[in-house]
Amino acid sequence: MALVLSWGLTARAQEATGNAFEEAFEDMFQIQQPDWEAIATDTPPDPPVPVDGGLVALLGAGAAVGYRKFRRARGRA
Repeated sequence: MALVLSWGLTARAQEATGNAFEEAFEDMFQIQQPDWEAIATDTPPDPPVPVDGGLVALLGAGAAVGYRKFRRARGRA
């Protein structure tokens, strides 16, 4: 008996507020244009990129290889 009563109250509550299906999908398929000015002005500047030890080691190794090739090309190695 309580089950039937609760089902009836639920059905009445949905009828009073409108169609639940329409309310759930009301604004789902509307296309909204983005505000490009707000997007462009709110972006923070890029952070500075530090030169870490790995990059320094890579540059040093490249310079050493280039120097060795230069010395070999001149005939001193």
